[in-house]
Amino acid sequence: MPRIRKKTSKRGTTHQREKLKHKVSQGRKKAKKQVRKAQAAGTTHKKSKKDPGIPNNFPYKDQILAEVAESRRQAAEEKQQRKAEKRAALTGLDVEDVEDSQKNVNIDENQNDGQGFDGIMSIRPAPPAPSIKKPVEPSTSEPAIPITQGPASLREVLQKADVLLHVVDARDPAAGLSEALFKEARGKDIILLVNKIDCVPRESLASWLSYLRLTYPALPFRVAEAFLPSRPNLPPASKKIPVKLDDALGSDAVWQQLSKAKKSGEELVVALTGVTNSGKSAVINSLARADLLPIYNLNSTISTKGPHTTTTASELVLEFPDKKGVNVRLIDTPGLEYVRAEDVEEQEKEMARARDILLRSRGRIDRLKDPLFAVEHIVSRADTQDLMLAYSLPAFSKGDPTSFLAGMARASGLIKKRGVLDHAGAARIVLRDWSIGKFARYTMPPGSPTTSSSANNEGILAMLKSRKELRKAEDVKLVRLQPGEAEKREVLLDDVWVIDEEVGENEVDEDAGNEEPTGDEDGDGAEQGSDSENSEEENVDDEDEEEVPELLPPPKRKRTVSFAVVPGKGKRQRRFGKNVTQ
Repeated sequence: MPRIRKKTSKRGTTHQREKLKHKVSQGRKKAKKQVRKAQAAGTTHKKSKKDPGIPNNFPYKDQILAEVAESRRQAAEEKQQRKAEKRAALTGLDVEDVEDSQKNVNIDENQNDGQGFDGIMSIRPAPPAPSIKKPVEPSTSEPAIPITQGPASLREVLQKADVLLHVVDARDPAAGLSEALFKEARGKDIILLVNKIDCVPRESLASWLSYLRLTYPALPFRVAEAFLPSRPNLPPASKKIPVKLDDALGSDAVWQQLSKAKKSGEELVVALTGVTNSGKSAVINSLARADLLPIYNLNSTISTKGPHTTTTASELVLEFPDKKGVNVRLIDTPGLEYVRAEDVEEQEKEMARARDILLRSRGRIDRLKDPLFAVEHIVSRADTQDLMLAYSLPAFSKGDPTSFLAGMARASGLIKKRGVLDHAGAARIVLRDWSIGKFARYTMPPGSPTTSSSANNEGILAMLKSRKELRKAEDVKLVRLQPGEAEKREVLLDDVWVIDEEVGENEVDEDAGNEEPTGDEDGDGAEQGSDSENSEEENVDDEDEEEVPELLPPPKRKRTVSFAVVPGKGKRQRRFGKNVTQ
């Protein structure tokens, strides 16, 4: 039998070559798409190199393994010591007593030394002690401030209070005002507390203080460092950093204003009101110089427990710093809830809903089913030049959200198949920047009031950054917005506050804004309800859930095949497109 000749050529067919090229191209496209998604979500992971280990022919291998075992033993001893100190601090015992009670817990030095280890890259330093944000020493004999349950409704709070301390956000103070609330509190002392002054330029705060003082006393305020919101996804600190509880800006002016309001020898009752997430609980903690009330934390929005906001009224009694024995009772209240509007057009409902969601900024607003309407509200109020500079976008028409989102999608690499731009993904980037404070915004009051009335706050204003200094910050996008309007809707006064369950990461309350539950054109069933404190966002789906695909151009028309008889011949031949004579 003759030998079969071996194939000498590696040349394949054109189909095989094109098939291989197509696979390589699709693999590269998929890898680039995954990188773009990771960059947009901010979850880039670096692949750690594999530990090569110590070669067996290395002459000092035994010595290195012995050093590694010794370092492990020392790390274990230090960890045990830290546990003992922490347990002693919690129980109030001495460290020596805890060590005596744990003498039976020893570390065997010869146990598993060097076993299962063949490298030096796996050496890790001892884990740092958990950072405690409250630097409260248990040895200090300061009595704890008791917190009691407050009134059941807003009307009862107003009837009990002598002073109304209304907290507004310095980024848009007018939007936090309520005409119905001030009308109900007529006859009481009303003080406006402009909180979060570290988020706005110096010029904006000075103008707003002058404008607000035309009607009510207005005081600037910034909570203590211990109660400032922390940025999510920050690396943990390598060592414990002491956090201050007594460095609030404007607390002295608040106490002075409250002392002026106290006229009789009875206890002064002060009620703190404002919209959700305006910082009422953090203000009370800063005045008390202690961590008493739970506050909203940005990091809690990405945890399983969800963000925390006040749901019921709480009372606590503090003492005036300069008057011993003179007390003031502070009442912390939930966010204001407004009456649902019935006879309002759909467009006005949509605008009110977007305004409420952005003003409260509670939860993962970047996970809305339809984030476009919220970004449309931002673009309609934002300065076009500031948006272009903040996100390095090409020029677009003023108030045109479609052009803005198209530029954002191109700049972020959010391009789908066939060149379709992902407007929803670009809108989620803007909403996330808004939620975490990276989208720094400020407003200016209507008109140009004089700044003479803010001369007594020159010390606080000097500590703030100017507009030019904030623009130079690397992680801040400073954008000027048109000022909001004072809320004219009626406030729910007689509704009883109840304790609601905490909202998880992928859950928000069904009611959001000021709309009735309606179905949209796509049938996604987004529900819209009242403006309660726990109703600022609509239902959201998981991150991996696909959105409704956009309409693509129609496919190309296939070429038709016709069969015709050639004249003069009886045979039928295949012709493509039209008959061809031979």
